[in-house]
Amino acid sequence: MDKNKVGNQLKALRKAKNMTTQELADKVNISQSYISRFENGRAIPDIEMLESILTALDTDLATFFSSELEEMPDDLIQLLNTVKTLSPEARRKLNEFLLLVKKE
Repeated sequence: MDKNKVGNQLKALRKAKNMTTQELADKVNISQSYISRFENGRAIPDIEMLESILTALDTDLATFFSSELEEMPDDLIQLLNTVKTLSPEARRKLNEFLLLVKKE
């Protein structure tokens, strides 16, 4: 994965969480400009920093490097992040609702 892909993916995840670069930087205890450098492909985080950023974005290395995430639109990433926070019962109800919507 090249610098631009890493940066684009980090930016998509951050935006899907409705976070600013400053909010993400505050969560990871680094400067906003450092986050910006990653997102703009001017730098690539080391594995520990990437893991810290991903933790702040409620995801992990395995998900980040999966090919599915690269192709996912921002709104779908946001939906998946929201679904992850639901209880099993709420996820079941949401799935039932979505299946009804799909039939229409």
